[in-house]
Amino acid sequence: MKYLVSAAVVFLGACSHGPSEEPEQSTPIETPPETEWGEVDPLERDPGRVTLHRLNRDEMERTLQSLLATELSVADGLPADGTAHGFDNNALAQSFSALHLETIESAVDRVLEDALRPPVEIETIHLEPESDSWSGSGAVCQIGSYPFDECIGLWYSGTHSSSFRIEESGTYTFRAEVCQAYNEGFPVLAISLNSEEVMRFEVTEVCKDSEVVEEELELEVGLYDILLSKPDDEKMVAINWLEFEGPLEADGSLPPGRQKLYHCDPEPVAEPVDSGTVGEEQADLDCAQDIVEEFMAQAWRRPVEPEEVDDVMAIFDQSFSGSGDVHEAIFYAMKRSLLSPWFLFRVEVPVDAETKEVSLLSPHELATRLSYFLWSRHPDAELRALADDGSLLEDEVLRQQVSRMMVDEKAEALIANFAEQWLGVRSLEKAAPDSATFPDFNTPLQDSMALEMLALARRTLTEDRSMMEILTATDAWLEPDLAAHYGVTIDEAGWTEVEERSGGGLLTSAGFLTGTSNPTRTSPVRRGYWVITNLLCEEPPPPPDGVEQDFDESGASGTVQEQLESHRADPACAVCHDQL
Repeated sequence: MKYLVSAAVVFLGACSHGPSEEPEQSTPIETPPETEWGEVDPLERDPGRVTLHRLNRDEMERTLQSLLATELSVADGLPADGTAHGFDNNALAQSFSALHLETIESAVDRVLEDALRPPVEIETIHLEPESDSWSGSGAVCQIGSYPFDECIGLWYSGTHSSSFRIEESGTYTFRAEVCQAYNEGFPVLAISLNSEEVMRFEVTEVCKDSEVVEEELELEVGLYDILLSKPDDEKMVAINWLEFEGPLEADGSLPPGRQKLYHCDPEPVAEPVDSGTVGEEQADLDCAQDIVEEFMAQAWRRPVEPEEVDDVMAIFDQSFSGSGDVHEAIFYAMKRSLLSPWFLFRVEVPVDAETKEVSLLSPHELATRLSYFLWSRHPDAELRALADDGSLLEDEVLRQQVSRMMVDEKAEALIANFAEQWLGVRSLEKAAPDSATFPDFNTPLQDSMALEMLALARRTLTEDRSMMEILTATDAWLEPDLAAHYGVTIDEAGWTEVEERSGGGLLTSAGFLTGTSNPTRTSPVRRGYWVITNLLCEEPPPPPDGVEQDFDESGASGTVQEQLESHRADPACAVCHDQL
């Protein structure tokens, strides 16, 4: 990891400036020590002009989840991101349109509704089937000997239906007060939700008495159609009421979003008028503004100015004056903050927009670069505190923060958003080897190939190892099916030596070879191109016009290797192929 830390300090110590042919040199930043890769190239001090960086789909989702303590996934509902040089977080490749704003607004609404939902209490949904909201073949029963003043009666094949809504997922207790009209056997009452039967009860009590039947079931948030049916015989079952009570897990505590965001309580409180009376309930508006202001600073990744807070609180005031609901007003103030360019874009403001001189990043801009580089989300409290006092600009503090962040579980984003794209794992996901040529290839094997590649990257990046192990590792993370593919037998997943490809690292892994192949055969050209562009950071020239790039796979013109050798004999082709 020490190599990554050194590289990160150099990268994150970058500057920005306006257009300039010869920008003024600022104070040099300490360069990383010599590594086994060789001498470090002199650090280029002209960083170029920084492009406004829109958060891509993954960064948007991770940031919203972290800010609002929600687990909702919203990335799939946003437009696909553009890519440049193989990566989807390149600022130059990101566009912004009305569609982006509409879908982002929808995502913001969803996560805010989840984060600011009220505390969950155990509630009871009470239903009386004889009400006008029910329909079906059940008849209102009023028999003097029954224990009910009014009820619904179901005869043979009788049904009665209605609907209700569950607002919180969890375990619910279903209860119903029932009896049977005749003391002959035990007629059955069936309960169905959304056309699926979920329980049946034998009704034992005759209708001079009654019984309450009860059962627990799991319910998700949503609208439910409930159907009461009498499937077995002609005996009548009378139903007085039924109810759903839950979720049983509810304890009245604040949901995670409010726990994180509400550092004070904005709920209305009784305002004392004098020593003997109590006035009307008033929301704590000072608390509400503190909540909004703290949220703005986190969402905008910098301290906020009083006039900026006033602009957002104007939305709060408008909502609160109309509804009187302080939580709804906080919702709209936070929504206004999340639809601001200060949230949607990673903004780095030069000291002077017209300057031609290099200017150092501010501490908060540096914290943002570091956090999105390693975690793909906004800075946490420790980073913000170091940015607030300016100490993050010190090299040693920056190194400590990189080390801290790399051992945090949030650094998995570096694997998902950097390693997956750099190493071609996303290309592997799209690979489709010909099933006739490769009958043993399947989705589980494909997934195991990806896990091997990512495990190698994760170990190399997060442990104190040389980056050369990407190419020289003598073991691999294998699951049993992939091990069998390599001719190795193992009982459970783990790091395993593969003798036939020892020392090959990434370049001999099944995932890399599959992702850089054609459906029916290997592709030395595609693999060579990947090595040149992704490992050597060079760009081969395009093939000359009129060059035949397809191979005869019938074998009539020789093997693919022989055809490549013939292809390279042409001097115009050899320019590229000698590199490959």
